[in-house]
Amino acid sequence: MSETEQSIFEEPKHVRVLRRLRLIKPEHRAQALRRVLLAVGIAWIPLALLCAAQSLLSGHEELVLVFLTDVAVHARFLLAVPILILSEYIILPRLDFTAHHFVTSRIIDDSDRQRFEDAIHSTRQLSVGIWPSAGMTIVVYAIAIAIAVTVSPNLFPAWYYSGPASRLSLAGWWHMLVSLPLLLGLLLSWVWRVGVWIRFLRQVAHMNLHLIASHPDKAAGLQFVAFSPRMFASLALAIGIIAAGTFANEVFHFGLNPTDHPATPIVTAIIVVVIFISPPLVFGRTLLMTWRRGVFEYGALASRLGMQFENKWLVPESTVDGESLEKPDFSSTTDLYSVVANVYAMRPVLFDPRAAISLAVAALVPFAPIWLTVIPAKVILGQLLKLVV
Repeated sequence: MSETEQSIFEEPKHVRVLRRLRLIKPEHRAQALRRVLLAVGIAWIPLALLCAAQSLLSGHEELVLVFLTDVAVHARFLLAVPILILSEYIILPRLDFTAHHFVTSRIIDDSDRQRFEDAIHSTRQLSVGIWPSAGMTIVVYAIAIAIAVTVSPNLFPAWYYSGPASRLSLAGWWHMLVSLPLLLGLLLSWVWRVGVWIRFLRQVAHMNLHLIASHPDKAAGLQFVAFSPRMFASLALAIGIIAAGTFANEVFHFGLNPTDHPATPIVTAIIVVVIFISPPLVFGRTLLMTWRRGVFEYGALASRLGMQFENKWLVPESTVDGESLEKPDFSSTTDLYSVVANVYAMRPVLFDPRAAISLAVAALVPFAPIWLTVIPAKVILGQLLKLVV
């Protein structure tokens, strides 16, 4: 089997280990469900049990209530973590299809077919290699330790500590050593995949591509790449949930007024859009060169045809009647000029506004319940009525 017939992203090492331990089944749906249940069972359930045990042993029953009202911890491990896992089964197959479309659409020249297969092979190695996995593990725990050392204890919830604020509870230790690294690992793995995807597209952009300046998609045949950021909407939703969970704690427990701090959701949406909209931009130079070539070549062709048309039909001795309009000169000129118009309308930047909007909306949706709790229903209805009327 050639490289182009295989998945561009191989399954992660930990998934392979779980498969060998028979903790997940080969079927995608069963595998995804078991992975989600395992992640929740590792990241969230022990926190709940340890908090309950600490509450019973210490006699501080309010610790359970503090944990149950901690919106951030539930948002991270009951919503964001499952979405990050399920996104592998949603996004990776679509990335595969996008990558293989370079071949099926014959954009890749036959002379560069081996280079394309080498690019897929190196992408697979980077996506599941031992060194990337080990490096991400080190980075994840370095971040977790940095958070524990640098962040003020007052910013952590009460269930995080036992007795003095400087002494971590069992739940706090589990969160720092297991739950938080699991979340950071999933996030970092997706950041790594996006980086690997950008690298793959850069390699393709430097190949000898069959790009058609007059293509009706006005992107020389690469508009399918511009559509690709839409598939990252589930990741945008997960990132929005993580940010909104922390924001919700500030609102519900510290009295923060969300109307006075609109920057948090806006910055979250901007960061998400910038991250996921950037991969197709690597074709900018290639598209610009294709557009310039098309403008000169198709422009010259249109000029030659225009000259012939004018020399035939605009001279004093020419006559135009009903039969003249039925001649192919007019229709062929119109057809060619519509093709040339596609060239001049070509966009040298692969940017899909709808993709950016969908990513921004996905990142902002988790903030909506927070705003709905503090903004009176009459105000919301009034604004909706103004939009309708």
